[in-house]
Amino acid sequence: SMSTNGAGGRRKAPSMEVITIDSSDDDEEQVIPAAAASSSGKKRARKSPTSSKASAKNQNQEVIALLDDSSDDDNPVPKMDRKRKARPCIEDEIVDIESSVEVRKPAAAARKRTASKNSSTDNNDDSPVIPFHLFETTTAKSPSALSQEKRKYFQTLREAIGLDVPNRQIQWLIISNFLIDFRYVYEKLPDIVQIPRVVVFYGSYFAGMDNIHFQQVQQLIMKNWKAAAEQNGNTVEFIRLVPGDPPRSKTNPLPVKITYGCHHTKMFLTGFDDHVSNEGGGGSTRQSMIRVVVHTANLGTSDVEYKTNGFYAQNFPLKEKKVEQRSAIVNPYKVWTKSGGDYNASAAAKSTCSFENDLADYMASYGYNTSQSWCAPTLGGSMDIREARLKRFGQSMDSQSSSTAYPSQKAANANGTSRILTSQELSLPDLIRQYDYSSAYAVLIPSVPGYHQGMAIHKYGYLKLRREIMDAFPSSQTLGEKKKKKKPPIVCQISSLGSLQEKWLRKFFSALDYTSTHTTNPLDENCMSTQPLQSLTKIIWPTTDEIRNSVEGVAGGGSVPGREKNLQKPFLKPLYHRWSKRDGGKDPFLTARHIPHIKTVVQPSQSFFDDRSIEWLLLSSHNLSKAAWGQVQNNKRTGGKDCFIAHWELGVMFSPATLLEVCGMTKPVRILSIGYDGAKDNGTISLCDDDVDDDGSSDFINVRVPLPYDVHTPDAYNGRDDYWIAE
Repeated sequence: SMSTNGAGGRRKAPSMEVITIDSSDDDEEQVIPAAAASSSGKKRARKSPTSSKASAKNQNQEVIALLDDSSDDDNPVPKMDRKRKARPCIEDEIVDIESSVEVRKPAAAARKRTASKNSSTDNNDDSPVIPFHLFETTTAKSPSALSQEKRKYFQTLREAIGLDVPNRQIQWLIISNFLIDFRYVYEKLPDIVQIPRVVVFYGSYFAGMDNIHFQQVQQLIMKNWKAAAEQNGNTVEFIRLVPGDPPRSKTNPLPVKITYGCHHTKMFLTGFDDHVSNEGGGGSTRQSMIRVVVHTANLGTSDVEYKTNGFYAQNFPLKEKKVEQRSAIVNPYKVWTKSGGDYNASAAAKSTCSFENDLADYMASYGYNTSQSWCAPTLGGSMDIREARLKRFGQSMDSQSSSTAYPSQKAANANGTSRILTSQELSLPDLIRQYDYSSAYAVLIPSVPGYHQGMAIHKYGYLKLRREIMDAFPSSQTLGEKKKKKKPPIVCQISSLGSLQEKWLRKFFSALDYTSTHTTNPLDENCMSTQPLQSLTKIIWPTTDEIRNSVEGVAGGGSVPGREKNLQKPFLKPLYHRWSKRDGGKDPFLTARHIPHIKTVVQPSQSFFDDRSIEWLLLSSHNLSKAAWGQVQNNKRTGGKDCFIAHWELGVMFSPATLLEVCGMTKPVRILSIGYDGAKDNGTISLCDDDVDDDGSSDFINVRVPLPYDVHTPDAYNGRDDYWIAE
C-alpha cells in the first residue's frame, strides 16, 4: 500500500492483488504505479486534471508491498485504517517527434566548427550530442509545450535505442532492466521481431491487480514474441536474474545466494550496421557499431511516458585491426600517467580502455557465455545467416519484406573499406570487446551482487565511483580547495530510500567529495567527515503534494517507494529538499508534474569565480541504499575487508576530465545545468559551446546538461511540506 504522512481525504480502497517481495534494505522501486493507495490526514488531495481523464484505462498496474526482514528500532508507525482510491495512470500513445535543425548563433557556430577541427575524435551519434537526454514525456511531446531548443534534450524510446535511423540494419539487441511490461515493449516496438538476435535480462515483469492473470498475460506475450521472431528467422531469449535463487542456477549465475538482492540495472546495447559516406564523396561503406544506453526507466507506459527519466547514449565503432591505428581516437582521460597527468599516446594505443573493461566485466557477471553468431552477414557462401534461419522454418527470403533483408558481407565489402562484424561465434563479453570505446565521454559505475574483496573491492559500488572521482581530480588539484569559499553539499536525487544509518551516510558522502576523498579511507571504519550532515549532502525527495499534483496523481507515487520508518529518521529530515521549485517557480523542462524516477548524484562547484558549474555528475539506476552502493564490512574468514553489494546496478559518471576530448581539448571544460541560476537556456543545445560567457569571459568550453531540477538552490522542506511515503 502507499500512504502519505501529510493531508489527504479518506476513502475506501478497492480490492487488489498484492505481491510481496522481501527486501532487507527496503530500497528499490518495488512499489509499482498502482490503482490503489492509502493516505491519512485532514486535507483532501487536489485532483490532477490529466489523470482524471484516465478513469479506468490502465488495468495492468500493481502495488507491491515490501516485507520488513529485520526489526526496526524506530518508534512504531501506526497502521493506516482507511484507504484512498487513487487515480490510475494514463494510457496515451507516444508520438515520435522529428529531430529539428539545430539553431545557433553565427559566431557560436563558427567557434563550434573550429573546436571540431581540433577534436581528436569524430562523434558517431546521430542526434545532437549532450551528456544525457531525458525521455520524452506526454508533456514534452506536445508541440506547444517546449521550444525547439528545449525539445532537443528529449528523445523517445525508439530514438534512445537507436531504432529511428533510416536504412540502419540492427543486428542484435541486449535489453537489461528491472521491471518490464512485455506487452508495452512488444506493442511500442513491433519491428523488434525483425532483429536477428535479441536477449532480454530482467528482474521481474509488470503484473496487475489480478496478479495471476497478468502474469499469464506477460508470459503469453513472451511466447508470441518468440514465435513472431522465429517466423522472421530470428531469435529472442528471456533470462530472469534473481540473486535470491539458488547459486549457479539458471536465474542466479552468482556463486552465492543474496536473499534480498535484485537485478535493478536499466540498459540497452544495440549492435547495428550503418552506411557511412566516404570522405571525398566516393560513395559509402558499411560500418558495424555498438550503441551503449544506460538509463533510469523501467520498461512500461508509466515510467517511459509519464515519469521523469534520463539516459546516456553513445555509439562506438568496431576496433581497428592494427593497434597503432587506434591511438588517434583514444580519450586521454583513460591513460593519464602517474607522473602528472600527461597524455601518453603510445600507452593509449596499447591499452584497453576502462570503459571496455568495465562493460565486459559487468556483462560477464550475468553468466551468459553462450558462443553464437551476432550478425546477419554471409554464412560460408552467398547465403545470408538470416536466410539460413528462415530455411529452418520452411520459409524463403522471397516471402519476407525486402526492407528487412540484410545485405551479404560480400556485397558490403565490395570496395574493401567496410568495417563490419563477422559471423564468428562469440560469447557476450567477447562481443563487447570487439568495439572501440576509447572515445567514451563517460565512466561506467557498476554494482554486482556479492562479497568483493582484494583488488575487486574497488571495482563496484561507491568504492568504484570514489576511484573515478579521484582519477578525475588528482590530489595535487584538490590541495587548495579548502581555502576557497564554503563547499556546497553533494546533491543526491533518488526515487527510493533504503534503511540507512547516519554512520554509513557520512562514510558514503565523505568518500565521494572530491575535496576530501584523497584523505578519506572508506576501509577505515572511523575515517569519515565529522561535519554536520547538512554540509555534506542535500537529498531531493518529492513531497506529498508534488506526487498528488503530478500528471499521474498518487497512483504514480508507487514508483517512489520509501517506508515511513526509513524516511522519518531524525538525521535525515534536515536533508530533504523538494523536487520542484516552490509556488510555481522555474520549470525549464516542464518536469515538475512528472514524478521523478531519474536518479542523479551531483557535486556542485565551490569555485570562487563560478558557483553555477558542476564538478561531477552521476546518472544511474542506483538509489540511496547499502544494497545498491555497497557496505564495507569485516571478513571473518580472511580477517580483511570486503564490500557487500546486493543488487545489479549501472550508472555513468561525467566530469570535465571525461568530457575534455570530445570538446576539442582547446580549453578547460565547464559543466552547467540549464534553466536555473542564470545558466543560459536559449542558446546552443550541443555538447560543446565555447561562446562568450555572461561575464564576458571565454576561458571555458561550456557543457550544458538537462538536469530536471534545481541542483544549486533546491527548496528545502518547510512546515507545509511532508515527505512522500509509499509502504
